[in-house]
Amino acid sequence: MVNGQNVVVDSAEEMRQEFNKFFSSVFTEERTGEVPEANWVYKENDNGLNDIDVTEEKVSAKLDKLRDDKTAGADDLLPRFLNSIKKEIISPIAMLFKVLREETVPSD
Repeated sequence: MVNGQNVVVDSAEEMRQEFNKFFSSVFTEERTGEVPEANWVYKENDNGLNDIDVTEEKVSAKLDKLRDDKTAGADDLLPRFLNSIKKEIISPIAMLFKVLREETVPSD
């Protein structure tokens, strides 16, 4: 390991000090006294996200963009698997978003 003065550092203590200098230099100090106020997107219009329209066509288009060679996401579902069951899940996904938007549960 080489330090900032291009001198070879070989002891554990010197390496620890060099790592400490580096990592302490890349982090910024945050102000803890005042927290900035967030800008509210829906302050005047209290509809929230009700204006989002999720249709079967949009769900299908998004699923078409999934690449089979990619890894699974946080849900552990592989894109290859989602593409293989695409025809079966398009309608339920669109219906789920419709239910969430309307806040009503369909009867079957």
